[in-house]
Amino acid sequence: MTRIIIAIALGLTFATSTRAATASVNATLEPTRISLDEATELTVSVQANHIVEPELPNVDGLEFALVGKSSSFQSINGAVAANVSFHYQVTATKVGTFNIPAIKAGAAASKPLQLQVVGGNSGASQRSPSLGRALPPPNVNSLSGNDSPESANGQPAFLHVVTPKQELYVGEVVPVQIKAYFRRGMSASLNGLPVLSSDAFTMSKLPKQPEQSQEMVEGRPYTVVTWTTALAPVKAGDYTLNLELPVMVRVQDRSARRASPLGSMFDDSFFDDFFGRVSEKPITLKTDLTAIKVLPLPTTDRPGDFSGAVGTFEIRAEPTSTSASVGEPVALKLTVSGTGNFDRVTTAGVKDDAGFKTYKPSMRFEPADNAGLQGEKIFEQAIVPQSAGDIQIPAVAFSYFDPEARKYVTQETEAISLNVTQGSFNPAVSSSPVSTPPAATAAQTKVGADELQPNAVEAGKFVSSLKPVVFRPWYPFAVAAPLVLLGVGLWLANRRERSRSKANHAANEIALRESLDRMDRASQTGAVTTFFISARHALQERLAQIWHVPPHAVTVPEINARLQDAGAEIRAIFQAADQAAYAGHGSASVDLSHWRQVVHDQLKRMENL
Repeated sequence: MTRIIIAIALGLTFATSTRAATASVNATLEPTRISLDEATELTVSVQANHIVEPELPNVDGLEFALVGKSSSFQSINGAVAANVSFHYQVTATKVGTFNIPAIKAGAAASKPLQLQVVGGNSGASQRSPSLGRALPPPNVNSLSGNDSPESANGQPAFLHVVTPKQELYVGEVVPVQIKAYFRRGMSASLNGLPVLSSDAFTMSKLPKQPEQSQEMVEGRPYTVVTWTTALAPVKAGDYTLNLELPVMVRVQDRSARRASPLGSMFDDSFFDDFFGRVSEKPITLKTDLTAIKVLPLPTTDRPGDFSGAVGTFEIRAEPTSTSASVGEPVALKLTVSGTGNFDRVTTAGVKDDAGFKTYKPSMRFEPADNAGLQGEKIFEQAIVPQSAGDIQIPAVAFSYFDPEARKYVTQETEAISLNVTQGSFNPAVSSSPVSTPPAATAAQTKVGADELQPNAVEAGKFVSSLKPVVFRPWYPFAVAAPLVLLGVGLWLANRRERSRSKANHAANEIALRESLDRMDRASQTGAVTTFFISARHALQERLAQIWHVPPHAVTVPEINARLQDAGAEIRAIFQAADQAAYAGHGSASVDLSHWRQVVHDQLKRMENL
């Protein structure tokens, strides 16, 4: 029984330490400089055996809104670890430099971040969205684009793939563009990367930072997110190039604005944006089924040393020296450069013959582009001349298939002259023999030649007792110690959790008061955008206390699920704040004093929840 208790305690301690050791939190902010009317993206990646949602700090002047998350899993020696990335849209209510403290997720924490907010439009004007970034409605004036789809069929979002040709050979690598289109007036979050749904092709690793641009399709403006990569077919036949992209879309329908019981005070185009119905749902965008004909590599005239390389290549050879001594190695550098499937580019180098002893070459690849379509593959081989004189390093052949010429090509390097002298290098000469220790020699002389040699010449360490460990006086204390430590650890964790709960409550109260103060000042100065953003933040802080969730988790879908019809006025304020953050405009005809009273009435009503 005692052994079972020890095993359980040590198992719990090991599991806890392993989980703590493998947990990590990484936070990135991009861009780190924005203007007051822009937004940036905060990505918090949590890697642990058990994922917990990050605890975002309260930063005066910054608003955090969760826009999506992505996840991946890996199994190492039977242990499954998850990596979940939480994506937040960050907006500012004032100008300045903001220090974002370390973001915690369980016991792990990230490094602090810093965000600089400037006035006007002097912030970063060109940003490429990463995974999970909310795509703002584009501001389009005059747009044009190449490789655009002929028709969007009226779709608000769709996926298009651009290929240089529709006929490929097996193993041929071509550059492709994957373009996701989002119509103006719609915001979207990327929930992952484009993936192939066909096993007839392979695709290079996609860049984490796709490009963002604008294009006109059928007279409508679209925001376009583009990934550039390389594609290669792996088997012959007629196939369709299918790709899928998971996204979360939010579309605002202004024609479905709710009628207000307060009458004509809402007859303002400003409130057409505030009270439009917002639909949010996950969808999967699919490509337009591009037909690809994949041809097999011809079997006639195929060189014997062909390794599967397809493309256009050149090979050259260069030794480290043109002179050497017998038995002295010379490094021969073979470089294959060009465009194609470098993963199939191989060479055996120079082979053994009567004049040389050679070794298997090492290799490395140096890409010239992000997709790995162009570059150089470098092989380094050690060659050891076996006799003196003027000898030749023979030419090295390399064969590949040229898909444009539709034939096999074999290239050879030039033979290289090498002057080999007798020199003084002799690999057969070894270092001086190691002398036998005197003690060992003396011990061995005492044993006859036909007797066994002893494996030790000195006695080992003596013990005073052979009594088993379980009967030792200290053994019960050793058994109880892990259990005592476990109990103390649980008590300390519970106490720390209560202290953190009290601290969070106090922080929420401070943030609530600060938001109300900003809202009151905005009401007096007529700053509509700041007013509604501060009002939403105040309501988020109060509802977060009631529902025991982080403030950024209080969203319109959460309000719909928990409050239903009772949350109509709260939803109106949240939608007004969203529209203000996206559009960045206000209206002097808005009665902010009325909305100020609505906020205070809602906060008072929440005291009874």
